[in-house]
Amino acid sequence: MRYLITGGTGSLGQTLVKRLASESNEIIVFSRDEYKQSEMARKLSNSKIQYWLGDVRDLERLREASEGVDIIIHTAAMKRMDTISLNASVVADINITGTKNVMIAGKDCKQVIFVSTDKAYKPENIYGASKMVAEGIVLARPNGIVWRFGNFIGSRGSVWEIFKEQKEAGISLTITDPNATRFVISLNEVCDCLLSDTTTGLHYPTNLKSMTVGEIADSIAPGCEHNIVGLREGEKLHESFNDDYSSKKTI
Repeated sequence: MRYLITGGTGSLGQTLVKRLASESNEIIVFSRDEYKQSEMARKLSNSKIQYWLGDVRDLERLREASEGVDIIIHTAAMKRMDTISLNASVVADINITGTKNVMIAGKDCKQVIFVSTDKAYKPENIYGASKMVAEGIVLARPNGIVWRFGNFIGSRGSVWEIFKEQKEAGISLTITDPNATRFVISLNEVCDCLLSDTTTGLHYPTNLKSMTVGEIADSIAPGCEHNIVGLREGEKLHESFNDDYSSKKTI
């Protein structure tokens, strides 16, 4: 099986590549950062892995990379909440136009699997709205599969990484709202989902663990002081996959 992973040098991309390479699949890692690709290639040397420099906004480059590919897993996205408000047009370009390009380039692939987020459900910020639109683009194609997930445990730039850095620096943890809840899932569990259910349509994991931001902080840095800064604009107190599946904890 031949796979194309957009955003392949990201935390999820690297976990997927390691899993797929161990199962003797051919993989194209498609991403923009030459340094990250060279570092990944140095650590993960495998003749079945090809590293293609490219941007999902470049349709022709995507078409070249997609030739002979069976399955595309589209993880590339602009998603950092601290930067999206100042870069709305870029968010739309990468998350929406980029996804449209992936679907066009992958029209002859068996499957195009799109990694989305619970923030796409009734979105309240630009990131969630862009993912909602992108979901619609993917689901309009007969080979389109959408997976919504919560927060990836330990991924680059995640709250886990931030709290760990603040703990090591000996400073108080910056917490938006200790009572805010988030669905949490490991990168390996995400891979299990993406590589198991191959039916078209919208999917999300069932029975995901929910944690408060305060619980996440205490699991990483118990006893550290908290600096409560409040929810950022567009952030929800609780996330949801649908009207009946919320991260809000019931007592």
